[in-house]
Amino acid sequence: MIANAPTRVVSVLLNNRNKFLPILGFPLTSENARQLDISVHNKELQKYANHEEYTSTLDFKNFIWLGGYGEERNIYSQASLFSQDARCIHLGVDIAQPANTPIYAPLNGRIHSFKNNDKPFDYGPTIILEHVLANVHFYTLYGHLSLISLKDLSIGQSIEAGQLVGYIGEKAENGGWNPHLHFQIISDMDNMQGDYPGVASKEEALAMLHKCPDPQLILGFPEKPIIY
Repeated sequence: MIANAPTRVVSVLLNNRNKFLPILGFPLTSENARQLDISVHNKELQKYANHEEYTSTLDFKNFIWLGGYGEERNIYSQASLFSQDARCIHLGVDIAQPANTPIYAPLNGRIHSFKNNDKPFDYGPTIILEHVLANVHFYTLYGHLSLISLKDLSIGQSIEAGQLVGYIGEKAENGGWNPHLHFQIISDMDNMQGDYPGVASKEEALAMLHKCPDPQLILGFPEKPIIY
């Protein structure tokens, strides 16, 4: 039986997982990174009025906080963008870093599309790269970037591994979120351009998580990926 596209993507990423370059320019390890949990299951988060108050208590001086793949979150209820169709399952990984932090391509690719998704609590400036690895096509999405990241881009433009993709955006330009990168792997863009769902409803979650494999496969942190 021929494997479907998401399964082929997971397989090729597993086979090449030690070859990807670090997205922040340096490796993410248990020494410098910690898992960020803003799910409905985090009892510590429930002690605070909102997730921003909670994250302000984390040690950002000594650690990089990232996580969120497959998490059920209630933070999207504030935005009609998500609440209209009850989307609450996160499909990518959030990497919390200061605005203007540079983001680098972990592997060779080309610019598939880009767009400023400027609705409240949307991605803001977004770049999507297309990759071909061992004859398998897939995509990586970089959301909540700075507006300057979209300057002078062109569809089809080659991006080499380790090349600058863009910069994390300020809250005023990144969709209204505290500065962070939303990083997502996508097996099929479904003819979309410059945008792709980063949050799914519970009903669609398993199918969407299958189509959007765990970014850990590229990031290398935490130790093991979640595979749907």
